[in-house]
Amino acid sequence: MKKLLILILFLSNLYGQYYIQNYIAEDHTNFKEAFYEEYKNKQLKEFTIKFKIDLEKVQNKTNYLTIISDKSSLVFANIKYEIINDIIVVKLDKNQNNELLFKYIYDHPKRVEFRWNSISDFEYTYLLKYEGILYGVSYGIIFCAFLYYIIIYFSTKMRCFLYYSLMQFFVLLSLIGFVYFSYLPYPTSTAQAIVDICETLSFLFTLLFAQSILNTKEEMPKMHNFINLFILLNILDVIAIFFYKYSILYNYLPFYIGFLVPTFAGFIAILKGDKYAIIYTIGWLVVSIFIYIAEDWQITPISGIYVIHIGAPFESLIFSFALGYMLKILVNEKNEKEKLLIHQSKLASMGEMINNIAHQWRQPLTHLGFINMNLQLAYEDNPIDKKYLKEKIIESNAQLDFMSKTIDNFSDFYLLNKQKELFLISNAVKKALDIMEPIFENNKIEFKFNVIKDKQINAYENEFSQVILNLLTNAKDILLSRNIENPQITITIDEKNDLSVTSIFDNAGGIENKYQNKIFEPYFTTKQKGSGIGLYMSKMIIQSHFKGKIKVLNTNKGACFSIEV
Repeated sequence: MKKLLILILFLSNLYGQYYIQNYIAEDHTNFKEAFYEEYKNKQLKEFTIKFKIDLEKVQNKTNYLTIISDKSSLVFANIKYEIINDIIVVKLDKNQNNELLFKYIYDHPKRVEFRWNSISDFEYTYLLKYEGILYGVSYGIIFCAFLYYIIIYFSTKMRCFLYYSLMQFFVLLSLIGFVYFSYLPYPTSTAQAIVDICETLSFLFTLLFAQSILNTKEEMPKMHNFINLFILLNILDVIAIFFYKYSILYNYLPFYIGFLVPTFAGFIAILKGDKYAIIYTIGWLVVSIFIYIAEDWQITPISGIYVIHIGAPFESLIFSFALGYMLKILVNEKNEKEKLLIHQSKLASMGEMINNIAHQWRQPLTHLGFINMNLQLAYEDNPIDKKYLKEKIIESNAQLDFMSKTIDNFSDFYLLNKQKELFLISNAVKKALDIMEPIFENNKIEFKFNVIKDKQINAYENEFSQVILNLLTNAKDILLSRNIENPQITITIDEKNDLSVTSIFDNAGGIENKYQNKIFEPYFTTKQKGSGIGLYMSKMIIQSHFKGKIKVLNTNKGACFSIEV
């Protein structure tokens, strides 16, 4: 930063300005060449600056001399000038005087406040007068990129978005500081240190972003370590700035190198087959080129400050499109995973349904087997009595009717119904209990159903019942797996803050603390043959279709799942 500021801001014979020489006279008569190092700490009350213009080298070109100084102390100038953006601007062409004089008298001695630059006619016509618009558009693009992707980070928790947004943030601060300096004859050491810190941090987060987006740790271990070295150098540089008030690293290392490092990493990623790295590599390469142009005045007729303000937002747009495309891919992958989870959930539900049907059919089938055996024995011993036969037929029909009713109950329960309907919470819970009640009785699980305050809602009844069924099944499984004496399940329906709260308690001892924050994650299960999608899908159903919440906490006896809708 210090080197770039000296190149751009301070009194010097700039490259490409070979036709202008500047001198200073402390007594307004005896002129000598003006050097920054000589006058950076020197105190003067008055002085005169003289410019010598080589008109033969100007030829037919028109350039402009820009001067930043204490205009209120300017007491004499032998040339006409105009003020643009608080800067003195003098036209330079073959008709101009070959010597320009600017005399200053201060109220009290102080450091010489004078800085000049030569700009092209193109820059004067199209940029200098409209630089406020350029800066505004540039800052707007960069700030939007920062704000958008910091929000994306909080949604996705992906570090690449955090690093990118922070990189944009510090680039923005650096540019603002750079413009602030451009209107000052010289910066204070504290201001320079602040801008240097912002610039170094922007390079630091650029490198971290490159590591994250290219997955260098897994894909390019050697390149990952090489980037780590530069990250360490930037961290040390930030620390050094606090002591020396300027960047030591970038006083000796060209700025564009900071972007060539991730560019090189991007080329390696492309060679390894990462087609998405092409866009990022192009972005880093473009920034490197713009910074190189800004530091070399012979390449372009535009001042470095304008080049940077064109290149930085251009890079933001390239990366924003790239990250936006990446985000689209992530959303598509997430949707595919959601579809797979839904499909697996349906298969799990079907398996659960078949298992429950088999469980409820087992006793009637056994009963029918006994009826057939009794009929066979009765036939072998004696002629079958009509009355006895009729009783057995009625008895077998009763079992068959029970089995048919069981099929109807499950068919209605798992029937897909995409139409919202008004239903009582208690009715939806009762549908799940009708299925689980025989299972509770067979496993000697005591259950209680308490309706303190019911509520009618307009939603999908079957889906709510499926969530209740899933919670009851989990409670049953944990009670049996832990061999709980006197197993109990209690269901309570109440209302709180205008929300219906359905709570399911068990006395299985609760959920282990290390699992409590994971049980709603997809594919997480503590069961040996569990799929790990039941509670996840239950959470998705309650959140998406009911705009509600499903929570879990441990009580003195066991776990309590509550559904608020």
